[in-house]
Order: sequence, then structure tokens, then C-alpha cells
Amino acid sequence: MIKLVLADDEPLVLIGLQSILKWEDFDIEICGCAHNGDQLLQMIRQLSPDLVIADIRMPLKSGLEVMKTCREKYGRLPLFILLTSYEEYSYVKEAIGCQAVDYLVKLELTPESMAKSVGKAVDILRYLQKDRFVHPSPGERGGMQQFYDKFFIRLLNHLFENRDQYELQKRELGLDFSFEKYVVCYCEIKENGNCGAGGEKLMKLYSSTLRMVRETVTKFMACYITSLDIRHFAVTFCLSRQEVPSYRKILKNILQKVLSIVYGYFSVKLFCAVGSTVDDPYRLSESFSMARVIFPSVSFENPILFFDSENSGVHKNDVFDISMYREDIVKAFEELDTDALQKLTGRFSTYFAEHPSRSLQAMDAACNLLYTAISMLPDGEKTLSLIFSNEPDGFRCIYRKQTVGEILLWMDQLRDGLCDILEKRKQNYKERLIIRVQKYIRENLNRKLSLNEVAAHFGFSPNYLSQLFLRYSGCSFVEYTTHTKVDAAKKMLAAGDKKIYEVANDLGFENAFYFSKVFKKVEGCSPRDYMKF
Repeated sequence: MIKLVLADDEPLVLIGLQSILKWEDFDIEICGCAHNGDQLLQMIRQLSPDLVIADIRMPLKSGLEVMKTCREKYGRLPLFILLTSYEEYSYVKEAIGCQAVDYLVKLELTPESMAKSVGKAVDILRYLQKDRFVHPSPGERGGMQQFYDKFFIRLLNHLFENRDQYELQKRELGLDFSFEKYVVCYCEIKENGNCGAGGEKLMKLYSSTLRMVRETVTKFMACYITSLDIRHFAVTFCLSRQEVPSYRKILKNILQKVLSIVYGYFSVKLFCAVGSTVDDPYRLSESFSMARVIFPSVSFENPILFFDSENSGVHKNDVFDISMYREDIVKAFEELDTDALQKLTGRFSTYFAEHPSRSLQAMDAACNLLYTAISMLPDGEKTLSLIFSNEPDGFRCIYRKQTVGEILLWMDQLRDGLCDILEKRKQNYKERLIIRVQKYIRENLNRKLSLNEVAAHFGFSPNYLSQLFLRYSGCSFVEYTTHTKVDAAKKMLAAGDKKIYEVANDLGFENAFYFSKVFKKVEGCSPRDYMKF
């Protein structure tokens, strides 16, 4: 059920809110009632509600202050409906600026007006849960792990188009990156000979081991654990200022505990390589690369190894730097350009044919192509499963390849399969993409949408999306957004139940004056004159 928290400093109002609707009819459960802003914040931290209905003015912290704090800390959720005794435009503007679902004047509050606002909130929640990243409650993180994995795979492999795209997804997932430094540990599971080389048994062993690692490591330090494949995973450790000076000793103790527990439960060994520290999580790919560089030196005698730039004997140049090709790879997938994909994989094949001893780097290149395809293509995993449908492990058979020659054969199969599928999709994919973008715009008319934000949401560069939009919709992004908002405004004005400034705010305009100016430019008359017709 949808979890709701109510907040008001007046006890009678709280009682009235609890009984104003049959909440179960909306699939809503009231999980807490707060009497001031501090208490409300504490409940939000503990209960992770989906929806909050709060008074704008409360002791200690106002409803607006709580909402601003939640936006910065948790992203889009929880949603807020604000109550006020003061029908002042400044409060309304500020509330809508923080993405409040609605504001309701207490003196005018009725079951009908509350039901309308709650219905709007429920619709937004259903949409967020279906199509976007949602900040889950602590007990529900397992169901969201696929989104965390997708985010960190892109981050660790430096596959974000730009920092704005990274910041948007980080905010939507509610990730806490407020630590002093970060470091990535690259891990491999070494199963005993009785488990076989693949199949359901290995998959079950991997998932059980990873679950045990996650439960153990998170008891000792803040971290994010990312599943990479059926033998490998990454642990991103978040280091506080106090932990940084002795982080190697701390991490070694933690990893030794993990190795012991995992071996005791599942009779499997873990190999762990810890990369270099970074102070900006956007640069975690550097730490991940260094962990992979030193990984071949990890052994049964020395299962935990830390990167040391002076003594390790390895350099950044020893790892195949996929980031050099990132723009070309992204562009090839964006534009479904099979010729470009052929040329890129041809370069990789030529390079590794000339360096047959660099099997680890060849595996990195293959896995990066794999991660990019999964990340960027609609139904990426399903598409790749079709390409490798004759393999018992599907596309995951890459992790059983040992030599450069075997890896290059896998890469050839990936390339041929992708080119065949992408060529078939090429004709109508871009048109479908623009239809999705237009649908997204229509469903977010209450926000001030920018080209950069929408491009980041869909994983494309702003320039590419702008060109695509103009070509397949017959108008620019701004023109489509403006006309769609004006069309919606006309319906709202014709209904006659909203004031002009309310329509302006509902449609994400900065103020009523700017709304009127845009409306007149499109329709040839002001909103007020339009209402007279």
C-alpha cells in the first residue's frame, strides 16, 4: 500500500485529516502523524513514506522547509500536499517550485478537494514507480537493486553522457554522496569444482554469496554493491573524513571478515582488488580501472590487494581505455548506426589480435560493449539474450572465455547480432522514441521542462535529441512543449474552476505574467480574453 504521513500542529486538524477520506479506497495506509517539522523529518527518515500531507506553517520547521530538505536528500519522493490558512501567492509559488502535488486552503478543505489532490498524487506515484527511479524504503531496496546496478555500471565504466545526466539520476535514486573519499573494490567469486562452470547452480551460488556479502559489508561501512556478472561484483566504499587516513587497514579487516564468512557458508573463495581513492564519485571509473589493472596479481596466497601507484608495477596505460571510444559507442547506439558499430569492433579486434596476451583488457572491452548495450538499448537484456540464445548461459557466456581469441569470437557474435537487430529496428525506432518523449512532456506539464533535463532522462545528448525531435515531430522541442502547455491551459480555463495564476502554476510557468505572454503569442489573445469567448 501507499504509505502516508500526516503533519499539523493542531490536534483537531490531524483528527479531521485521518477521517476526511476512506484512505483504504486509495490503497493508502496512514503510517504516522507528526505535530511539528522536526518530528515530521524524523518520521520520513524512519518510515520512508510515499506521500506527506503537511501544514505549511508548523513549529520548529515549516512544511516548506521539510519539503525542501527532502528534495535535496531523497529526490522526488515523498510527494507533498501542503495545507495552508494563508492564501498567499508567495507560498503557492514556493510550494510548486519544490514540486508540491497541490496546496489546499484549510478553510475551503472538503472531502472532494482532498480526494482530487490525493488522486493526482496516486497517479504520479504509479507513474514514478513504473517508469522512473524511485527512492525505496530501507526494507524495499532489493526490488530496486536493478536500478542501482544500472546506475553504477554506467558510473564505473564512465558511460554517462555528461555530469548533468549523472546528477539527475543520482538525485532520483536518492544516493548519498556526501563522503570525503570513495574507493572501488573489484571482486571475483571462485567456486569449488563441484559447482560446474555455469547454469542455474552457479547463478544460485552467486546470488546467495552476493546477498551474504551485502549483509556483512553494510554492517561495517557505508557502501554500494553492484552486480557485474555471475562471477564478479564491485563494492564502492564511502569513506568518512575519520576513515580516510587508515582506510586500507579498515577495508582489509572488513574484507577478511567477508572472505571468512563467505567461505564458511558457501565454500567459495573471494578475490578482491581495491583501486585508487577519488574525492569525486563522478570519477569512480578511475578507481574501478585501477582495481581491474591490479586484479591479475591477486592470488590464493594474497586474495586482497590494494593499488599502489609507486610499488604496484602497473600504470593506467596498462588497462584498455574504453573511455577513448565512449562518444563513438554512445553515438552508434543512439543512432542505431550499424556501420559505426562495425568499425568500432573492428578496431578492438585489430588491437587485441596484435596483443594476444592482454586477455583481461579484451574482457574489459567486451564487457563495456555489453554494459553499454544493456544500458542504452530498450529491452537491452532481452535483445542480447536473443543474440546468444544458443548458449546455455546466454550472453553471460563471455565470463567463461579465457583467451583473447575466444573473447574476440564472442565479440564478433555480439556485433553481428546487434547489427542484424538494429538494422531491423532502425526504421521505426526513432519515431517511437519521439512518441515516448512527447508522452513524457504531456505527463509532466506541471514542471518547467528543459531540453537538457529531458535528454538526460532518456540518456541522450541534448543536441541529438533536439535534432531528432525537429526531424520526427515537425517542430522544435520548445515549440512542442509550449503548444502542449497552451492547449492544456485552454482546457483548464474553459472549465472555469481555476484562476489564471493557478493555471500558470499548474503548468510550471514562472509567473502569471509570463504565462499570459506565452499564451497570447500562441493564441493571439490573452488568457483573460480567451475566458470571455
